[in-house]
Amino acid sequence: MLPRVTFSTLACPHWSIETIVANARAMGYDGIEWRGGADGHINPNATRDERKMLRERMRDANLFSLAVTSYTNFVSDDANTRAAHVDDLKKYLDLAADLDAKFVRVFLGELAPHQTRAEMYPRIVEALQQGMEHTRQVGVGIAVEHHDDFVQTAALVPILDALTDVYIGAVWDIANAHRANESAPDGIRNLGERISYVQIKDGIGRGTAWRLTNVGEGDVELRQAIELLHAQNYRGAFSVEWEYAWHPELAPPERALPHALEHLRAWLQQTWS
Repeated sequence: MLPRVTFSTLACPHWSIETIVANARAMGYDGIEWRGGADGHINPNATRDERKMLRERMRDANLFSLAVTSYTNFVSDDANTRAAHVDDLKKYLDLAADLDAKFVRVFLGELAPHQTRAEMYPRIVEALQQGMEHTRQVGVGIAVEHHDDFVQTAALVPILDALTDVYIGAVWDIANAHRANESAPDGIRNLGERISYVQIKDGIGRGTAWRLTNVGEGDVELRQAIELLHAQNYRGAFSVEWEYAWHPELAPPERALPHALEHLRAWLQQTWS
């Protein structure tokens, strides 16, 4: 059986929830990764009826919710701010549970000029530990993204080593790591079996020269990464992250999402067959 494939609603900021679900089904996707926050399609302010309606709409379309993205920050020097983000994480965990989503995707935050990663690890681990107490109650995992000042997967290793609970893992964004000069073998070596799910996008260049492309038209080691995942018996999902909300100069989702799915499914078929 091939891994399931979803797309992030970062790709379609102007679509309604009804359009997202209808297009996901029509295009042949298996599910959806929901963007949260003030600009997303769903967040903890959703009412009980709105959550129920979305859950049932997804079930009726034979789709699944992979994750809900929260916009957390656990590196603030202010303890009250960090506590507020932990509370926000718990609200997102409740939301994900109501939607039958498997994960809440979290960010660690951007460092202030006087901060170092090494100094921030204890407070990050403490915050995630507090959130993990709630994961066991609702049965939803926490998926940490390597991003911002933690963009290489190597930056997540101290956190994952400190938190060995099955309810916490990592989102592997292959292109983000590539942009930061980290190879696909490095990502597999660093994250191993702690990968909650994998995000797919493509591009050329590195660092400030990075430019997004259609999937299959860039330099990111996507094929190699898929082969490495298969070799380690990966059983999670893949999620296409088309950054149209941030880059409106890109092809619109009506064109980009079917294109990405066609390429990704072909690679998965060749590898998993």
